[in-house]
Amino acid sequence: MTILVDPEKYSLQTIRYAAYALSGDNHVLLESRKGRIAVTFSGKAGPAPAGLKKLFLRELEDEKFRERLFAENSELHYWMIKRAVNYVPAETKPKEEFGLTPEQEKELEQLIAQVESEIKLGKDDPKGITKTWEQKYGKKARR
Repeated sequence: MTILVDPEKYSLQTIRYAAYALSGDNHVLLESRKGRIAVTFSGKAGPAPAGLKKLFLRELEDEKFRERLFAENSELHYWMIKRAVNYVPAETKPKEEFGLTPEQEKELEQLIAQVESEIKLGKDDPKGITKTWEQKYGKKARR
């Protein structure tokens, strides 16, 4: 199957990328014929599948859009790469220490002490969840 494409409507790069997108199941040949680009598809496992022309034309439009989008954003793309390659750190700020403030540490110690005292007293533990195995069932018996 051969499809003729107008190089004034689609760039050669767009045609090539669109053809490449469909080259998984097809062999593709690009040729110049009388001012047009001939894109010839032949299936790798037999004839080219039906609907390939429609699929290729859709891929051509998609690739043309991608090309235009890339062209419109090339300055931004270049700027981002330049910033990444020429990274200059901002003024170095003193690192903030991670951890608890003295007030938070004091509060945490009080909470831990409160929980430990409740565990020792067995307070508010009607099901015996805080008891160890030995406290709840006694020592292990050998069988």
